[in-house]
Amino acid sequence: MRIFIGAVIALTMTASITAIAHEGATGVLKERMDGMKAIGQQVKIMVPMMKGTLPYDPATVAKSASIIESHAGETFTKLFPEGSDKHPSEALPEIWDDWSKFTGLASQLESNAAALKTVAANNGSEDDFKGALGNVLKTCKSCHSNFRE
Repeated sequence: MRIFIGAVIALTMTASITAIAHEGATGVLKERMDGMKAIGQQVKIMVPMMKGTLPYDPATVAKSASIIESHAGETFTKLFPEGSDKHPSEALPEIWDDWSKFTGLASQLESNAAALKTVAANNGSEDDFKGALGNVLKTCKSCHSNFRE
């Protein structure tokens, strides 16, 4: 649970920094930053449910998971053409050095978001929800740790 909360705190803290960093972004860089922002917004919706400060709402979780899923996988990786790591990007060159790992994490995010959506759509238990959201957060953290400045 500490890992998940740590990941959430890291994602939340970077939100304000990211807003500043996104100034001046255009084209594919802006598209991917907007996609990351959309993912982050959905995480912010679900984390209070994970922490127990808001009641678990399967319909909201299913909607949020669907939005994350729509920004993951190939939709995500196509927004990282080689050479798109210039300011204001926070992408590290390691993305292109280890493209298979990067694309694997993007696919894993898509799969984990789909699993989270399924848990919520089937009115899975709160524990199932927390486990599924935890998997999404672990994937985000892994990608950011490896490929984000």
